[in-house]
Amino acid sequence: MLRSHNCGELRKTDIKKRVKLAGWVHSLRSFGKKAFIDLRDRHGITQAVLGEEFKAVYSELPRESVVLVEGAVVKRKQPNSAINTGEIEVIADKFIVLSKSKPLPLEIFNPDIKTTEEKRLEYRFLDLRRPEMQRAMEFRFGAETLIRQYMLLKDFVEIETPFMSRPTPEGARDFLVPSRSFKGKFWALPQSPQIYKQLLMVAGFDKYFQIVRCFRDEDLRADRQYEFTQIDIETSFSEESDIQELSEGLISLLYAQLLGIKLKRPFKQMSWEHAIDLYGSDKPDTRFGIELIELTDELRESGFKIIEKQIRADGIAKAILIPEELTRKETKAMEKIAKDYGFPGVAWTWIQKELKGGVAEQLEPIKTKLKKLGKGTLLILAGDWARVCEALGAMRLAAAEKLDLRKGLDVLWVTDFPLFKWSQEKQRLQSGHHPFTLPKPEKLSDLFENLSEQELLDIRSQAFDLVINGTEVGGGSMRITDKKLQERIFELLKIDRKTAKEKFGMLLKAFDYGVPPHGGIAFGFDRLLQVMLGKDSIRDVIAFPKNKVGRALMEDGPAKADQELLDELGIKTGD
Repeated sequence: MLRSHNCGELRKTDIKKRVKLAGWVHSLRSFGKKAFIDLRDRHGITQAVLGEEFKAVYSELPRESVVLVEGAVVKRKQPNSAINTGEIEVIADKFIVLSKSKPLPLEIFNPDIKTTEEKRLEYRFLDLRRPEMQRAMEFRFGAETLIRQYMLLKDFVEIETPFMSRPTPEGARDFLVPSRSFKGKFWALPQSPQIYKQLLMVAGFDKYFQIVRCFRDEDLRADRQYEFTQIDIETSFSEESDIQELSEGLISLLYAQLLGIKLKRPFKQMSWEHAIDLYGSDKPDTRFGIELIELTDELRESGFKIIEKQIRADGIAKAILIPEELTRKETKAMEKIAKDYGFPGVAWTWIQKELKGGVAEQLEPIKTKLKKLGKGTLLILAGDWARVCEALGAMRLAAAEKLDLRKGLDVLWVTDFPLFKWSQEKQRLQSGHHPFTLPKPEKLSDLFENLSEQELLDIRSQAFDLVINGTEVGGGSMRITDKKLQERIFELLKIDRKTAKEKFGMLLKAFDYGVPPHGGIAFGFDRLLQVMLGKDSIRDVIAFPKNKVGRALMEDGPAKADQELLDELGIKTGD
């Protein structure tokens, strides 16, 4: 081996040993006839002492050059308690420069010098030298190892599914791969292994899992990338509670082994409707209060004309009380959020000993109730239930950020999601989860015949999400296994029989040959790591992510393809 030890390994017990170390020059300090080098690798730092015979080599040696040191381990005269190797040093009798570094285009180790994320991603191979990035990658590997160990103990089999399949409508846009052998036809990169894992249940693999890459061509954000990793789980002869219990064991193991945190089990549960009604979100952050307050009955005949009008039109009135007197500028920021959700503004007032400012006069008839809520800034919206809740939920989170309330750890299940949602853009029903989600059994009579649009929207599914600190980290459901029910769901989603056969024919065919009841869950692995490590973005737990707009800055991608290859594939770009 080129080295006998790594740079974080040597201790007092190694004194008098002859060792070989290799790594990066973290720092170099020259004092007269001696120089002291902090030699670094991902394991730590060891100080090496260089004599005058090496002065010609080290005098002009740039930081971050790669060197080899060979010599004896001795006791350090002035120990450094900040590093694990601080009681020893290596007296070098051999010193070789393996690779010189140019001046760095970004600062790696000084936290006081800020570097833009764009520069970090452009030089990601340097950014990954930072200790916190190396810890994140080691944390990721540790999590993967624990997941596989846990699933092995639970008698699961890891099975790889294809990275190229036929395009299927699963919610997001597919990434397409043109076929050279079949010109004009395309493969799609998988948005998830959903159909394959259900087919594995039909095949008799009753406990499947996979740590798998997935691909979705959708707009990026802090917790979303084109390519991401999923912990994919499917199991037969199980119920919703079995999958939740399995998941709780896995998440609890990761927190205990990697962070030393013991989670309380079983995790809390909350219905989707309750989450929206109380927190304005289907992934509620329940670590703090500021819950939504129902005011419909109080304001129905209050004389507050604008709100009364909304209530008469089958709307509702809700409010949140922010436990601080917001400035007018801060109130305008809340109005901006309301406008983003389609409201003309937000009704507000300060609650002190009396109501003051804003719409205090219009709220005078119900001031006794409002004063019982406590002191602070009251924000009120009226209109459609879902939109009111979501807008107030967004204001709630904005207020929590301002007041620094989003602290601690909270884990819960959100259950009983709607089977369908309405797409305003497409003017039709869409799947609330995905089209293979099993409805609640009490709604299965007559395959939803003669139900109104609203009645269809009221149907609940056997779907469930795991939420940690207001972030959805996993989503699961029980699956449809009855061919007639599956075809009826496709029909309601405006997927005709011909299209269903083209897109999902292999699944429908499998339903004719004995299907076990089954369900599963998928965890966004990158997002889970982001939450566990308290990072602002999943880009900080992925080795080579895309930037905010989907470009790969390090390799300058995406790029044009060679014309010869395009011609071979029969593709014209229009350039």
